Amino acid sequence: MERLRELARKDPDQKLPSMRSLASAWNVGLQKVQIAIHRGVQQEWLCTRPGSGVWARKSLPDPTPPVRRMDALRLADAIGAQIQSGKFAFDEALPSPKDHAKHHGVHPATARKALGVLLSKGLVERRGRSWIVNRPVGKKSTRTPVLWCIGASEEPGRIRIDSDREWDFWRDLQSEAIRSGLAPRLVTWDGELPEPDESVFGAVVSTWHLPENMVVLDALQRAKIPTAVWVATEDVLPGKRYRQARGMWFHDLAHGRSAGETMGRFLSGQGHRKIAWICPFQGSSWAKNRMAGLWAELGPQFETFEAIGPWISEWDIQVQVAEDPAVVGRIDLSGIADQGPYDSLRRPLAEWITRERTLSMFTPQLEAALDSGATLWVAASDLVAQWCLHWLAARGLRPPRDLALASFDDTRDSSRQNLTSLRFDVQGMIRSMVRQILSSRDAHPLVSRYAGHVVERGTTALHPRAEA
Repeated sequence: MERLRELARKDPDQKLPSMRSLASAWNVGLQKVQIAIHRGVQQEWLCTRPGSGVWARKSLPDPTPPVRRMDALRLADAIGAQIQSGKFAFDEALPSPKDHAKHHGVHPATARKALGVLLSKGLVERRGRSWIVNRPVGKKSTRTPVLWCIGASEEPGRIRIDSDREWDFWRDLQSEAIRSGLAPRLVTWDGELPEPDESVFGAVVSTWHLPENMVVLDALQRAKIPTAVWVATEDVLPGKRYRQARGMWFHDLAHGRSAGETMGRFLSGQGHRKIAWICPFQGSSWAKNRMAGLWAELGPQFETFEAIGPWISEWDIQVQVAEDPAVVGRIDLSGIADQGPYDSLRRPLAEWITRERTLSMFTPQLEAALDSGATLWVAASDLVAQWCLHWLAARGLRPPRDLALASFDDTRDSSRQNLTSLRFDVQGMIRSMVRQILSSRDAHPLVSRYAGHVVERGTTALHPRAEA
C-alpha cells in the first residue's frame, strides 16, 4: 500500500502502470495489487474508470466521446448528400467501392452495402460493375415540364448579365434543365410573374441585380412553385422570413469563408512567408469572409498585410460614371466610323473610368502593400487583380517576376492573363438546384454552400524574394 501511495504522490499527473506491471515489478501477487488499488479508491487518493486506467486523485482526464464508426448507413447518407449537392451529375458513374472505402476508411464490403442502400432509395442504378447516379423523376405530365429561369431585366425579354460567373450560370442552367427533361423558359422580372399553368414544374431565381428579391420569392411561394434561389448577397438568405418555407432552397456560391480557406490551403505550400490582401471593397461581407477564411487557414506562421478600402463594390464609383451621359461627350470619338448610341458605349467606358478613379484613390494602399515586403498579393476578385496588374505594369513590375498574384472568380480575363484564380462550382450548384426541384418531396438543407478549387497559372510562380 505504501509503495502504491508513494508512486501516486511522485507523479500525480500520470496514469499508474497496469496492475500486472506493478505485481511483476514488486514481486507480489496480482490480487494484493488489486486490493491495494481498491482501498486507495475507497480512501479517495486514487481514482479509476473502466477503460481509463488508475490515476492519482483529481488527475483522471475527462472521458473522450466515443467515435462513431462509419457503417454502411452513415456512408450511404454521406454519398447521398454529395449527390444531392450536385457533386455528381446524373448518368455519371460514382467512384468504385474500393475508392469509397479508401476515402472513408472502411472495408470495401461496407462501401458496397452503402451503395446498395442508395440503390434501394433510387438515387443510383447498377450498370455492369458501375454505380450510376439516377436522374430524379418528377411528377407525370402529358406535356414537357417547364422550368422558369427568373432573372433581372436589362430590357424587355433580356436577362441582365454583368459577369462571367453569371454567363456560366445561365448557359449551364438551361443545358442542365434540358438534360433533365425540363424545358427552360427565361422569365425577366418586371414587377410580376406570368400566370403559371400546369406545365410549370419549378423555378430557378438569380437575385443578382433584382431590386425586389422578397417580392419575387413571395410570389413564387403563393403560387406553390418549387424554387431554388441563387443569392447575390447574404441578406437574401432566408432568416426568419423563409425558415419554414416548403419547396424553397437557397444557394450561396461565393459569400462564405470557404473560398478564402481553399485559397489559403493552396498558398500555404507556395513558399511565401509574407502575404498581402488587396481589396478596395472591404465594406462588403463577402470580402471580409474571404479574408477571414484566408488568414485562418494560413495561420500565425505567415506574416500578413492588409491593403483595404471602404467601398462595397465597384458600383459605388461606377454609378457616378454610368449615369452621367456627359462622360461620353468628353471623350474624343473622332475617326470612329460607327460610334453607335450612347448605351452601347456606356458600359465599357464606365468600367475604364471606374478603374482609373478607383486606382487613383487606392494608390496609397497599394504603395503600402508594395513597401510591406509581401512576396504574394491575394486580390479579392479577378477585377481587383486586373486593376493590380495595370497598376504594377505602370511601375515596371510584372508577376511573377517581381511578386506573385492570385485572386478569385476565374473569369475569362484570368485565363488570358495567366492569372491564378479560384473557380467557384457553378455547375455543382446548378445540378443541385435541378435535382432539388425534381425531387421536391425529399428533405434538403434550406441553405447550400459551395466550395471551389484553385486554377493554378503562371502568376503564382516563386521568385527570388520568396525562395530566400
